[in-house]
Amino acid sequence: MKPILRRSFPVSPVGFSLVNSRPAHRLLLSAAATAAALLPTLLIPLACASPQNILIEYGWDVPTPAQMQQELATMEKRPFDGLIFRLAGGHNAFALQPLEQSKFAEDERALPELKFTRFTNNFVLVWGSPPAGFDWFDDAQWRTIENNAKLLLAVAKAGRPRGICFDPEPYDFSLWHYAKQPRTNQHSFAEYRAMVRQRGAQLIRAFESQMPQTTILTFFHVSMFDRYAHLTDTALAERLQKESWGLMLDFFVGMLEAADDRTRFIDGNENAYYYTSREQYFRAYHAIRRRALAFIPANLKDKYERQVRAGMALYVDHNFALRQPNPEKYLSYKMTPEERAKWFEHNTYWALYTTDELVWCYSERMNWWKNQVPPGLEEAIISARRKFAQGEPLGFEIEPVIESAKKR
Repeated sequence: MKPILRRSFPVSPVGFSLVNSRPAHRLLLSAAATAAALLPTLLIPLACASPQNILIEYGWDVPTPAQMQQELATMEKRPFDGLIFRLAGGHNAFALQPLEQSKFAEDERALPELKFTRFTNNFVLVWGSPPAGFDWFDDAQWRTIENNAKLLLAVAKAGRPRGICFDPEPYDFSLWHYAKQPRTNQHSFAEYRAMVRQRGAQLIRAFESQMPQTTILTFFHVSMFDRYAHLTDTALAERLQKESWGLMLDFFVGMLEAADDRTRFIDGNENAYYYTSREQYFRAYHAIRRRALAFIPANLKDKYERQVRAGMALYVDHNFALRQPNPEKYLSYKMTPEERAKWFEHNTYWALYTTDELVWCYSERMNWWKNQVPPGLEEAIISARRKFAQGEPLGFEIEPVIESAKKR
């Protein structure tokens, strides 16, 4: 089985527009975003942070149902409200061959036996990463993808997950990059966008056929395109055609368009991995909740506001000098263990403060379930969660720590 990996580098945001987006509206949103982000001290008392905001775990240590069945009592001692889990029988809905029902026998045995007490916010992992040979215009391939998605969720729902973690990152074929598609000599970029939007609608219907009224957590969503919100429609289309992620937002628009009114989406904002100030969290929240509306068709704006939530991300390896290769390239390498823990406490606190409901904590070269945890990490999470839940201020600024480390 291919290892469960995620690429740990910041994505390159790209712009997006639909023909009924208004450039003047986008410029007003840009101005509003700047004003909001530059006044975090005014925003803090008005933030809609809830002490019930949740923190879930995901990483290379992603467990299977069988592992959870064996270790759940110990796992639930960790400072999380849930996790992302994978099925042992498979997790990539975008495989071009049908997933085999027989391979999920262990999952089907273990899932109904799980008795969660603390981990009540769990998401089943579904990849959207096809191999070479993928073709958006191939209806037969898409029927396979829909059937794979239905099988994954039909199995997973026995574990009563809160929702689906849909990972759209391409680990093999670049499905979002127009220039990499096999039929660019037959179909224009506009035609590809229309087809991708249709496929997004088909996928959410497949999801909902097994898990109606669900929650879809994605690591990226519409907000990753916000830096180009000021461009005209023509300029945006030209930019998107060249971008490696250029087709993805049409897919999310299609999902939103076809989704049941009770389905929810959480924009996981993976770029929060690298934040070094609270201001960045407020900027991101504004990008998700307001600036992203510039890219949504007029008839879907209200639906977006009702059904898309702002999430935030944490990245243990980046804060605790675990990134490879060449860890010396990263700021945390220059920090003391105490400074690394303080940075992570800062990020956990402000992530919880600025999310609508969920923060996901990602790691690679450590393992929560085998007790391979960097010194100070768990204590930093517990401290941040306690302060947040009790309505206390964080109690320190991280900027002096960051600036001091940069000078070393």
